[in-house]
Amino acid sequence: MRICPQCGTRFEEAIQFCPHDGAPTYEVQTQQEPPEDPLLGRVIDGRYRIEKQIGEGGMGVVYMATHTVLQKKLALKVLRGDGSKDAEVVQRFMQEAQAATSIGHQNIIDISDFGRLPDGAVYFVMEYLEGTSLSDLISTGGSVPMQTAVHLIRQIASALEGAHARGIVHRDLKPDNIFIIRQGGDPNFVKVLDFGVAKVGGAASKLTKTGMVFGTPHYMSPEQAAGHSVDQRTDVYALGVIMYEMFTGKVPFDADTFMGILSKHMFEAPPRPTDIKGAALGPLEGMILRSLEKNSDHRYQTMGELIADLDTVAAGGAIAMGGRPGVAPPGNLADALEPAASYAEPAPSTSGGGGRLALVALAILALLIVGGGVGTAVFVFTADDDGQVSAQADDPPPPTTASQPADPPPPADTVTQPVNVQPTEAVPPPVAPVAPVPTVTIGSEPQGAEVLLDGVMVGNTPVDLPRPATGTQTVALRLRGYEESTVQISPQTGDSLSLTLERTPAPTSSGRRRQPLPQPIVAPIAQPPPLPRTTPTRPRTSEVVDPWAQ
Repeated sequence: MRICPQCGTRFEEAIQFCPHDGAPTYEVQTQQEPPEDPLLGRVIDGRYRIEKQIGEGGMGVVYMATHTVLQKKLALKVLRGDGSKDAEVVQRFMQEAQAATSIGHQNIIDISDFGRLPDGAVYFVMEYLEGTSLSDLISTGGSVPMQTAVHLIRQIASALEGAHARGIVHRDLKPDNIFIIRQGGDPNFVKVLDFGVAKVGGAASKLTKTGMVFGTPHYMSPEQAAGHSVDQRTDVYALGVIMYEMFTGKVPFDADTFMGILSKHMFEAPPRPTDIKGAALGPLEGMILRSLEKNSDHRYQTMGELIADLDTVAAGGAIAMGGRPGVAPPGNLADALEPAASYAEPAPSTSGGGGRLALVALAILALLIVGGGVGTAVFVFTADDDGQVSAQADDPPPPTTASQPADPPPPADTVTQPVNVQPTEAVPPPVAPVAPVPTVTIGSEPQGAEVLLDGVMVGNTPVDLPRPATGTQTVALRLRGYEESTVQISPQTGDSLSLTLERTPAPTSSGRRRQPLPQPIVAPIAQPPPLPRTTPTRPRTSEVVDPWAQ
């Protein structure tokens, strides 16, 4: 098990970087039992009894609770104790409750209450959902069946359309935040969760200011990854990633580092879903690629536009994709939605012979015009047992000369049977290769320091960062036991930078760090001249005179 030291989220799989905040995770011993949760079994505000923990995320812990009077199951989300002391985190937590409640859409989870625990931690109460997340559905099956996927996508888009109408952008849309339950006669009813990083109404608060990067890297739009301002088209991009994953079982961009994933979102073209899945998706592929356009002006501008195209192709109609590179030509989705014949080529039809007859006549006329000076192709029409007519090319006659004019083509009324003509598939124009992004290698002495780019954790030294095209970016290095060091990178920065970290002064007994004392300046003292060496003499013995001896 690995744990994020910043938000405390636990991961059973070997995730090197936390998808919530980009911090490097660390390994813990799984045999150690976690400390007992003090909230389990308690009654909150005299009416919510905490039964068990059912989820954990970047901002809080989710419990299953029972209303003591109504005996109704509810979900209770509690903000972590440390986060409750941060006014900005508390405001974002409250914003999640207010945003979800203000939308009032059937496909968005309903929040019914809000309060504080005795220790100051904030919480809100929402409806309890019994079902599975979209991420679990994808992980178990690899990809979602076509009919189910189209039904789910339409509900997700409808929920986000309701949020956008209220001026709310989700900004963290991903399969983990999409829950599938049974409601009424629908076994695949969608509930969109977690508006914790939502941007509300374009407010110019520090919660939504430009330059802050929020969200999960695999589902971030290019403008979101770059820290630019976002709008409803960011959710369109995230839904495009989700559609891609639903039909292929994989996300379009993946890398070993947080910054590597963001760079691909900003600069690389996504692989075509057909190449990943190995089967045609028809016009749905065009819808996915349009949603994943790097330029937000080339995406669907609203969820309503996406829903309209989705309804059209689900009914068997064709949609115009604007002829952009990498977008599949329009097709018919009706056959793809048939469970027994998914992705199968449609059977030839015997109706519509007049239209196909006109196509054949035009094709023959074109061949005669193009090949008049070289040779003429002769087509023989034959009918099979089912009455279907096919065209076969016979050996061409010898080339005509000026003295021997060629026979004129047979009149159109001599052709009495329809002909099967398969339309040729449009070949998309080649996609221009993406130029490599210049990088700056950030190193440190000692190595292994955490690297933060404009406050966002991107890896440990040595690490390659994209060189900014304009302006400057602040790079900070942190390492336990050393002072934090910062440096600015700009378009003129060289290929590599290396910083030497200074050790942090050791703390004193009072808990404060001991500051080095200034050394006094002492003037040198003149040494006295050496004394001359003398030969030691034996001391004289005093004489005692006896006065009575005289």
